[in-house]
Amino acid sequence: MRKYRKPLLVLGLLALATIIAIALYKRSTAPLAINAVQVNAGTAQQVLAVVGRVRTKNVIDVRVEYPGAIIAMSVDEGSEVKRGEIIAQVRSAEEQAALAVTEADLRVLEAELELAQQERDRVEVLAEKGWIAQSSLDQARTNLTAAKARRRAAQAARTQADIRVGDFAVRSPLDGIVLTRPVDPGQVVGLSDVIFQIGSQGPVEIEAEVDEVYAGELSLGMPAILAPTGKPQRSEGRITEISPRVNPLTGSRLTRLMLNEPNDGFVPGRSIDVNILVATFDDALSVPRSALRKEGETWFAYTITNQQVERRPVTFVDWPGSSVVLRSGVKPGSVIARDSASAAAALAAGRRVSVQQAPP
Repeated sequence: MRKYRKPLLVLGLLALATIIAIALYKRSTAPLAINAVQVNAGTAQQVLAVVGRVRTKNVIDVRVEYPGAIIAMSVDEGSEVKRGEIIAQVRSAEEQAALAVTEADLRVLEAELELAQQERDRVEVLAEKGWIAQSSLDQARTNLTAAKARRRAAQAARTQADIRVGDFAVRSPLDGIVLTRPVDPGQVVGLSDVIFQIGSQGPVEIEAEVDEVYAGELSLGMPAILAPTGKPQRSEGRITEISPRVNPLTGSRLTRLMLNEPNDGFVPGRSIDVNILVATFDDALSVPRSALRKEGETWFAYTITNQQVERRPVTFVDWPGSSVVLRSGVKPGSVIARDSASAAAALAAGRRVSVQQAPP
């Protein structure tokens, strides 16, 4: 029996190798699955998507009048404030001490004035009875006049000291809402430091930075769909301002938009997804941007017909987005590979392909 085992083992290995070879051959010659889409003419919109932020129309940076340490802040981001309301306090130890001195001086002079008043009254009674000389009455009246003058001077000094202390109290310059509060109590601030940013009440606007390459295609009144980031609600709006100035650091132009109708969900500081409708194309062919591949200076799309891949040069509207509008190169009804890289590899290898997920 042993002399038959070796030939049987060889035959078995040969059969296994044959099966593997047949499987590999079938696999190598089987159509390669390609995800594709059938393109049909229809209405396409050229949309510019950017992210903006809600802000009030008037925004004021609040700074201190005198440098020092912030000892109290009575409002925070989102707080509503009234014009003249104290919103922060800067330490003013010397000014407080000076105020205390003027108040003490005023109390002393008020006491002296009261004594001078009493003395004048007493001397007047004695003078009427002829018990004292007229000169004594004149002196009492002069002393009273001088005491009144000293009190007025002390009152003025106290008022000035009080104003000086008040200058260290930071007040809201308008009725509005606190947008930012970049400092905390205890921090030492200078004259150039912004301690609050307060926005006015009323209609809000959305600010967005638009790349200068695309900002030139925008115009005032252009419609837009606006939505708080991460929220399903949608609101209509329009462009109200396009800055002519290009930010040298970002290469963008500031664009402002406003809602057509008020929306409580658009609170100052909130991030907003902005989709600006730049243009509408009728009878247009729209394809995923991933379906296009650039070789040299030419862009190509890959069509699929009878399991064969064909490369076609195309032109399109170059605009940021997941889809682009074709100008030429593909006919309506064509089936185009979504992944141009996979289609290009299949074409280079001469592989047949099978279409997946191609709608009718």
